[in-house]
Amino acid sequence: MVQAFVTLISLALAATVAGHQFTLKNNCDSEVTPVIANVNCGYSPRCNTPGSGGVPNPAIPYNGPQPKKLAHGQSQTLTINKQWNGRIFNQNGKCGAKGESCTQTEFNLDTGDKFTPQAYDISNIQGFTQSVRIAVNGGDTVTCTNVKCGCSSAYPPGDLSGCGSEVDMPVHATTPGSHSWTVTFCP
Repeated sequence: MVQAFVTLISLALAATVAGHQFTLKNNCDSEVTPVIANVNCGYSPRCNTPGSGGVPNPAIPYNGPQPKKLAHGQSQTLTINKQWNGRIFNQNGKCGAKGESCTQTEFNLDTGDKFTPQAYDISNIQGFTQSVRIAVNGGDTVTCTNVKCGCSSAYPPGDLSGCGSEVDMPVHATTPGSHSWTVTFCP
């Protein structure tokens, strides 16, 4: 009985700490202030309803510590839970709390079951403020270094259509499960 209880607790703890490793890297000449923002119901049909959208669990917000300020050449690795939907961006003093008015890296990681890939993209819809790269094991590396980086790399400023006739072309996908991600500022 005691051994079964210990096993159950061990499994619960393993599930709690499982997640994605995110390395935030600064190649900019100046300091960056990375922010991890939750947008659970921003674009995901799963929001807060278990069983909605064809998946058994809702999106889960990130409640861990915010990244530290990173000087040129510094990086930091944090664990972000599975089923997270959110953004990572550089708070340059002009961005809103969820990255409004700034370049954003966006992640829908609540979709990674055996049938549906996890999605990620770079968005400049609300303004280009930062060159950035997303790299992930098991998926494409995507980089945007200027305001005209093209729809295969990022959503352009002001384009709510998903790049017009090429709907959601900037969105990339990776396989289900935990992944190692790197978000590089000024690649």
